[in-house]
Amino acid sequence: MAQVSINSDLGEWGLSTDSGERARLLQSPSVDIAPKSEGEAPPGGLGRGTTSTLGAIFIVVNACLGAGLLNFPAAFSTAGGVAAGITLQMAMLVFIISGLVILAYCSQASNERTYQEVVWAVCGKLTGVLCEVAIATYTFGTCIAFLIIIGDQQDKSEVPPQYPPPSPGGHAVGGKEHGTPAQGLAWARHSSGSSPSWLLGPLDRWRSQQRWRTTPCSSLASPSLLPPCAVIAVMAKEPEGAGSSPWYTDRKFTISLTAFLFILPLSIPREIGFQKYASFLSVVGTWYVTAIVIIKYIWPDKEMTPADILNRPASWIAVFNAMPTICFGFQCHVSSVPVFNSMRRPEVKTWGGVVTAAMVIALAVYMGTGICGFLTFGAAVDPDVLLSYPSEDMAVAVARAFIILSVLTSYPILHFCGRAVVEGLWLRYQGMPVEEDVGRERRRRVLQTLVWFLLTLLLALFIPDIGKVISVIGGLAACFIFVFPGLCLIQAKLSEMEEVKPASRFLVVINY
Repeated sequence: MAQVSINSDLGEWGLSTDSGERARLLQSPSVDIAPKSEGEAPPGGLGRGTTSTLGAIFIVVNACLGAGLLNFPAAFSTAGGVAAGITLQMAMLVFIISGLVILAYCSQASNERTYQEVVWAVCGKLTGVLCEVAIATYTFGTCIAFLIIIGDQQDKSEVPPQYPPPSPGGHAVGGKEHGTPAQGLAWARHSSGSSPSWLLGPLDRWRSQQRWRTTPCSSLASPSLLPPCAVIAVMAKEPEGAGSSPWYTDRKFTISLTAFLFILPLSIPREIGFQKYASFLSVVGTWYVTAIVIIKYIWPDKEMTPADILNRPASWIAVFNAMPTICFGFQCHVSSVPVFNSMRRPEVKTWGGVVTAAMVIALAVYMGTGICGFLTFGAAVDPDVLLSYPSEDMAVAVARAFIILSVLTSYPILHFCGRAVVEGLWLRYQGMPVEEDVGRERRRRVLQTLVWFLLTLLLALFIPDIGKVISVIGGLAACFIFVFPGLCLIQAKLSEMEEVKPASRFLVVINY
């Protein structure tokens, strides 16, 4: 297999000598735009791209699918069941596709190539600044969610320690080994309701996960066996905290180590040419996760029994509570404008077919994962569906590995987009054209990357619940899907009306 070197050229880490590079930073990293020769003016203000219709569909699907897939079974549970979840997705899909078409229309009308530039040109300075701040906040929150996902998958991938077979002092009943006497007494105490408080948590987990089986001491006819067991249990009791996992398996340590070793080095360079390989891995991982969730529903494991299956929403508020997750999953609007302008024929009608096909594919993936994951676990489904499966399942373990790999390569891309917006806001605040300020680019880029990385890491370490993060960034995703495209359409139509009115008045005067 050929090895690919990522950012192996030392010059990629150094100072930018291209005066137009900072302007291109504000473009989507997933679209390659060929540089124009000096003095060449593209017709109509927009250059022709090289992306085919099929390629555009693939890029939009790739931009839409991602780690948000893991939250859809919980969204179906929140919405109140399969029927409510399907109805909500189908209703929202109409507005999602409409927003993508509106953005393409406004991009053509304003001759702008990126989402924030379209909003800036059509809606004015204030709305443009709010849009850039929203994009920076959204990418920042998504990076936090990615780090939380890494921690979740790593935690679940750690197989709990198996208890060793009894040594000479072990406990055997009926010719079978059943662990140490301390374990036997623990089960007996737990069954009789008199377990010490320090045993209750681990015992519950041992029973639910069926790590070991034992015949409890209380099942033996002679109660005289209990006092020796009690003595052994007291002697075997370790100091508080001694039975915890090793320090190198701690969630905070594993997230920090993974982030410093992999994410930070990939986030510092000014180019992200490796993203094409990351996109392929992300798509493969997403489809694999969907396939595993569907297969596990059709052929479930014996120990997996669903909880209550909801048939109707508890209230309308519950239905709307599922919207942030769906918006987070389908949000591809920020990167859709550069994709539209990269097409060979950037026409609104063609683009309507592209986004419709892409959203139907994404809907099939999300709906398959959401329905099968929800029906497998019911109302007890975890916000991250992979955490609901047993840690020993190798097929699910491969899915977790795919998700981790996808997140490791997606974080730098999201950070790249957020850093570009922050850079543009800073240069505008300084009153300096984007194309001119390249003298301190390297120092500023490294500083922005370090601050961004450390803040997202700290927040991910102390916000372990990904559902809370999704609820916030899902609300911002709703703004990109509904609010800003709607404002752009209103302003564009108002501008057209203002242009038509003087001409119609002139015609009326001439005719008179």
